[in-house]
Order: sequence, then C-alpha cells, then structure tokens
Amino acid sequence: MRPRSFGPAPTKKNEAFVQGGFFMRALEKKIYDYLEAHREDIVADLVALARAESPTGDKAAADACARRLASLYKDRLGAATQFVPQTEVGDHLVTEIGSGDRTLLIVGHYDTVHPLGTVPVRREGNILYGPGVVDMKGGDVSVIWALKALRELGVKLDKKVLIVNNSDEETGSFHSRPLLLEKAKEACACIVAEPAVAKSGLIKVSRKGGGQILIKCWGKAAHSGNDPRGGVNANIELAHQILFAESQSDYGPGGSTFSANVIRGGTADNVVCDYAEAVVDWRMCVPEEVERGRAVFAGRGAVLPGARVEFEIKLSHPPLAECEANRKLFALLQQVGADLDMELEAAPMVGGCSDGNDISAAGVPTIDGMGVVGDFMHNPQEQVYLDQLVPRVAMMASFISRV
Repeated sequence: MRPRSFGPAPTKKNEAFVQGGFFMRALEKKIYDYLEAHREDIVADLVALARAESPTGDKAAADACARRLASLYKDRLGAATQFVPQTEVGDHLVTEIGSGDRTLLIVGHYDTVHPLGTVPVRREGNILYGPGVVDMKGGDVSVIWALKALRELGVKLDKKVLIVNNSDEETGSFHSRPLLLEKAKEACACIVAEPAVAKSGLIKVSRKGGGQILIKCWGKAAHSGNDPRGGVNANIELAHQILFAESQSDYGPGGSTFSANVIRGGTADNVVCDYAEAVVDWRMCVPEEVERGRAVFAGRGAVLPGARVEFEIKLSHPPLAECEANRKLFALLQQVGADLDMELEAAPMVGGCSDGNDISAAGVPTIDGMGVVGDFMHNPQEQVYLDQLVPRVAMMASFISRV
C-alpha cells in the first residue's frame, strides 16, 4: 500500500479534493478527515484491547477480553453483542450493525499467541508494541472505527453488517468453525480483518491451505546391547517415512509442501525403539492438492521388515484459492484505494491460514488482510505502524460502504 505521488486533476464530476498534495474523492476525504481527527482515540482503544491479554488457552483471560471488546461495540456504535458460550476457549462474539436484504460478514479473532505478562504494551514514536496489536486486535479496532466513521458522517448502509469475533483462530478455529460457516450462509461477501502482509501492507487475496499428517511407526523392542538385531527400530522406520514425506514436496506454483517439525521416539538409550511418531506440516495451494495429498499416503506401507506404519491426516484449512468472485472483490477494493490515493496491491499467495480460507471455500467472495500494517506477528516484538492506521481504517470504511 503506497500513497500515490500524482492523480487525476480534480473536476466537478469526480468531486476530488486536494489532501496533502494528493487527490481524494469527497466522501473519502470526509472519512479520512474524521478518522485523522480521532487518531489518538483509535490508538487508545487499541492499547486498551491489547492490555486485555487473551492467549487462546486461557479462558478466563480471553473471556475478560471478549467483554472489553463488547464494550467497545456498545460505546462506539451503540451495538449489542451476543456472546456464544464456550467451555474450553473464550466465548465468541456476534454483533449486528444496520439492516438490509444483503449481509456483509466481517471476521476477526481476539485471541493471541503470547502467554500472559510476557509482552508489554508500549509506544515508541510511530510504533505501538504489544500482544495482538497487529494480529489481530488492530483489525478488530479498525472495524469498529470504520463503522463509527460511517455512522457519524451519516453514511447509511444498504446492508446488514454481521461481525463475528472468535477466540480460537490461533489454534485452528476448531471450536468456532461451525459458527463461522453458519453465519457465512447468509453473506454476500466477507471481509477478514487479519493484518496485511508485514511491512508492505499488501492485501492477502490468496492463502495456502494447511493440514497435519501424524506418522505413527511401530517396531519391536529389544536390548540394544545384547540383541540389537532382534528388534525392529521404529525410529529408523520413521526416518524412512519422514524422508518419503519430504520428497513429495513441490515448491513450484500450485504444489504442496511437507515438513516434519515434531519428532518423538524411544524410551531409553539401551532399548531398541518400538514406537515413534512425527507431525508433518502440510501446505497446499489449490483444492485439488488435498485429495492428491491424501492419496500419496493412502497406499504407503512400512519399509523395514516387521515394522508397521499408519498415517493420520487432518485438514485444518482448505486453500483460499484465487477465483473470479474474489478477483471482483479485490477490483472493487482497488477502486476504493484509488479514491483514497492509495495503491493497493495483491500479495503473492501467503503461507499462513486464516478463517478466510474456510469461508471462501464455502463459496462466499472473500478478501483478507484488510487489517492494520505492522510486523513481527507471533513474536515478542509484535508491532503496528501508527502512521498507517488512519489510511487502513479509511479504506475499511469506504469498502464497507460499497460492497
């Protein structure tokens, strides 16, 4: 996302205004100016939400954060939030704004990856540090202030805006996926307020799908000193299977990759290992690769005589693949960018998954990476760039009004 250094001459027809040397359409200028006047209020809301720490596995902390987020919907938009109770993770939130024959679904999560008390919230110049400031409480706050700007400026929505904030995205959205897919059934389009591509601000129009393959190998125990040849070493069998999995990786366009990142095996250094396992991270670019990947391992047997192997395959998220409906949505966003004097560019397919993968696969036109710009997701240095906050929220507001 880059400001343009030039633009069309302002005319009565396009109602453009000069804004800091750039050209901006009339409504977009009002949105931008309103948000610029409230920049510090937006930052304050983000600071407060980031301080309401919410690691996925801490239900009490997550629930407290959920209530803080619900209070923002009430205080900023006068909206009532429905809580969807959960037993293992934080409660999910569903908030409705406006009405109409069509429904725009906006998806965000409020859980984070940082353990409580490990990442302090602090501001240094143009950068705000803290847990979830970019992934993705910045996006959650952006949605609220985008809708607030439209409301305060008297822009009437011609649709219902349905916002779902889930509490378990960072661990795969296994608890919230039924809710997300149920709400997606009524949606004409979906905005995912996940962060933009780090540093560049590129929009995420496609994502790899993801899954896990648990390789389980059984051998035969024996005394490794007295009878090493009497056993069948499950670690050796696992090594063969890991190498096989890695050999199936295709790093070219449209291919799948397999990476064994967790390996366990053995009980003692003087016992031939009789059980070993590995967790293989599986990423795929196109939907067709899901079945092909399953087929690769369906007929795979053990390599060592006397060994046994099983593969447990789980698909976490299907690919968010490029399609005509998503391309049209991005073209509309680019027009929004042009009217805000931004050059909005699509990123190459990104490796991480989001809830947008599942919603797009369900047939809903989806655009991702609509949140804030920053860096160091899932890192103690997680940060958001405050000079990009107003342009991104303005983009969100204008896009909501046009979808």
